[in-house]
Amino acid sequence: MDLLVIPVPFFDKNMAVQAYYFRYQEGNELMNANQAINEFDGAMLSPLLATLNAVGIDAFTMDKPIFVPVNNLMLLADLAQQCRVPYEKVIFVLESDVLPEEPYLSQIRALKQKGFRFAVQKLDRVDVYAPVVELCDYIFFDHRLMGQPQQQLMYALTRRNFPKLSIAMTHIHTNEYFLALREQGPLYFEGRFYRIPITKGEHQVKPLKMNLIKLLNLVRDENFEFSSVAEVVQQDTALTVSLMRMINSPFLGLRQKVKSVNHAVTILGQVETRKWVITAVSKLLGADRPDELTRLSLVRAKFAENLAPAFRLKDQSQSLFLMGLFSVLDSILELSMEEALQMVQVSDTIRDALLHGQGEFGALLSFIYQYEAADWKTISRILIMYDLTPGDIYKAYLNALQWYKNLLEGGDVEDEEEGPAVPPAGRGNQRTNGRSRRR
Repeated sequence: MDLLVIPVPFFDKNMAVQAYYFRYQEGNELMNANQAINEFDGAMLSPLLATLNAVGIDAFTMDKPIFVPVNNLMLLADLAQQCRVPYEKVIFVLESDVLPEEPYLSQIRALKQKGFRFAVQKLDRVDVYAPVVELCDYIFFDHRLMGQPQQQLMYALTRRNFPKLSIAMTHIHTNEYFLALREQGPLYFEGRFYRIPITKGEHQVKPLKMNLIKLLNLVRDENFEFSSVAEVVQQDTALTVSLMRMINSPFLGLRQKVKSVNHAVTILGQVETRKWVITAVSKLLGADRPDELTRLSLVRAKFAENLAPAFRLKDQSQSLFLMGLFSVLDSILELSMEEALQMVQVSDTIRDALLHGQGEFGALLSFIYQYEAADWKTISRILIMYDLTPGDIYKAYLNALQWYKNLLEGGDVEDEEEGPAVPPAGRGNQRTNGRSRRR
């Protein structure tokens, strides 16, 4: 699919993810700009609904509801017919071209009767759009604009005139702002605040986390001792349960149950034991932090590994996995990144990328950050540089999401695909110009 897409988490005041929001772009923005595209060519169809239909909602949101942007043309089309996922899981976000007039209002009413919910964002005047707002369940406010008198007035009018409307505050980028806002009325919160490490004052890493870090450092050696790994694993009940569940899973097809930790790691061998340690430890390290932080680190890790061929780093895929995994280590350990990296003893290549955005891995890590920020113009430029299509990136990212979903469902062993998700750069891709075809 010729689509760039990123699901963005929305938290409640307890830092639990309650929904996701789709940010997306069809095709390559820079390539499309030079094409004579029919304005109505596919504009009434939602590419995001097509994606959800094809892949399923749980790969993107782990069965949480998802906000899906729709413009006026999409609204006039039969959105209910396009949507094959449960209606209660989809919240349509009305873009600013949906005006407070018929036939838009009647279409919203009809969809609400079917069980859909609606949200509004980027309104110039909440009073002018009152007929639309009255039919909605959520309204978005950009925290970056809350210092402006007009935005403050809109916020006050919304809380006074539409008391049943749930407020979602977006672009909250610090913990301080989140803590100040969460008791003031908003239901949902979006932004980078959950990734920011809390490093004020003295902080000591908990003993259990120190044990996990010790295990990570043990398997860093290519010829590590199985007995040493088994000794550390046996000191942690969660690790032991994870290992025994995985080793006894039908996936491995063992003829008899494995009953000891030492026997389990010996059967797995060094390569598979290392893979299990990295994924299991990363989940446990973030157990006392927002769940989305663990999800972010693991999806980043797999995404980076999948992108290795495209960035001419195919032989470095495992190191790129570690780089993605440790990209939020400062937040997980609540230390500065420099202090966190000293604890896990990473290579200079990973260190240069995570601390300075430089070195052999710097460009790929920057690409991932830009992708998560939905900076589609920068992404489009990089795709041209590396002779890639949006479809290549879509496959790599979707594979990472599905891999993470498999982990949560008990598949602690890495799933084997039919080869790399992204082909090597410079292979002469056939680009799809204009809007992508929906399937």
